[in-house]
Amino acid sequence: MFTKLIFVVCVLCLNSVESSYSLRQVVILSRHNVRTPLSKNLNELSPKPWPSWNVKSGYLTAKGALLEGRMGQYFAAWLQKEGLLDGTCPTEDKFYAYANAKQRTKASAKSFVEKAFPNCSVKVHFKGESDPVFNPVIHNTTVHFRTVARKEMEARLKHLTLNNSLIFIENILDYRDSVQCKVKKECDLCADENSIALNIGYKPNILGPLKVAKSAIDSFVMSYYEGFPMQDVAWDLISDDTQWQLIMAISKGYHDVIFNTTLVAKDIASPLIKYMSDVFINKKENPKVTLVMGHDANILTVLNSMNFKAFTLHKQFEKSPVGGKLVFQKWYDSNSEKNFLKVNYVYQSTEQLRDGLNLTLESPPQFIKLELKSCKVDKSGFCPWEDFIMFLKTLL
Repeated sequence: MFTKLIFVVCVLCLNSVESSYSLRQVVILSRHNVRTPLSKNLNELSPKPWPSWNVKSGYLTAKGALLEGRMGQYFAAWLQKEGLLDGTCPTEDKFYAYANAKQRTKASAKSFVEKAFPNCSVKVHFKGESDPVFNPVIHNTTVHFRTVARKEMEARLKHLTLNNSLIFIENILDYRDSVQCKVKKECDLCADENSIALNIGYKPNILGPLKVAKSAIDSFVMSYYEGFPMQDVAWDLISDDTQWQLIMAISKGYHDVIFNTTLVAKDIASPLIKYMSDVFINKKENPKVTLVMGHDANILTVLNSMNFKAFTLHKQFEKSPVGGKLVFQKWYDSNSEKNFLKVNYVYQSTEQLRDGLNLTLESPPQFIKLELKSCKVDKSGFCPWEDFIMFLKTLL
C-alpha cells in the first residue's frame, strides 16, 4: 500500500536532549488503536461483499491491542531511560491512566499499561457513562455561537475540492449499483448535497455524500491496518500511494470541516483542556506520567485549540492516526534552573501498523516535534514552561 519512504528517523528523538536537562513530567494524549469500522450500513454503499470482523462495530481489535501494547513497551523503556520511572510497578503518583468509557479507549489503555508494566495490575480509570472530558459535542448554547460556527463550517465545506477523490470512491464502490443509489436515490457523490448538523449536546456532523465516502474509507483504512489480504482492502482497487492520498483527502476534508474551525474546536476541547491544565498547573500531587486515552476528535480539537503550527506526519496518510500520541513533556534545565516544555507527536507508520512491528529505543515509532505559536521554541524544540502555562490560562 504505502511506499517505504527513505526517511532518516532520529532514533532517540524523545530522549536526545542536552545533558543538563532532566525529565520531570509527561502527559500523553492518545488516540485509541485499530478498531472495527464505525459504520453499520456499509452493505448499502456497495453491491460487493465487505470483509467480516469478529468483534462489534467500533471495538478495539486484537491487532489493535497488540499495536497499543507495542507503544506501551516503547514508552516504558523511554521513561525508564530518562529516570522518570523505574522498573518497578508504578503507584498512581508515578503513573495514572485515564480513558474514555468507550470499549476501544478502555481496551487501548489497558493494552498500553499491561505491556508497559507487565504483572503490575495498573488500573485504568474511566467514568461509567458518557464522559464530558472526551465527548466531542457542542457546549455553547448561544444563538450567536451557532450562527458564526455554522458559517465557518459552511465556508470550509464550500471550498473543498474533492471531485476527483469522490469519483474514485464511486468507482471502487460500484456506487451506482448500491442500495444507497437504487433505493435511496443518492447516486452521485459529487453532485448530491451535503448539509451541516450543528446542535447543542451533539457532535458536529456532515450529512450527505462526504459522510458516505468517509465511512467507506474508514473501513478501507482499518482493514489495511488490521492486516487483511489486499483483496479485502477496497477489493484491491487502491494500488499505490497516489491513490491512497487521493481517498484520504476526503477524510481530511471531512474532519477539517467538523473539527478544525477554531470556534468549534475550542468549544469541543474545553473540558479536555481544562483536565490537562489541572494536571499541568493546579495539583502538586499530580503523577509523573499521565496517559489520557481518547479519540481522533480529541487530538484534532486540542491541536487546533492550542494553536500548533502546521506539521506533516511522515510515513502516514492519516491526519490523526490510530495509536498516535501528543506527548507533552516538562523538562528541567539545571544550568538555567528553569523548566521547559517539549511536545512530540509520536505515532506508528502505516507499515508499523500493518506489519505489527515491534517498537524499541533502537527501532522506535515515528516522531515529529510540534511547536505552539504562542510559545517560541529553541533549536531543540524547547519553549519556556512559564510561557506555556501563561498561554494555557488564556484557554480556561
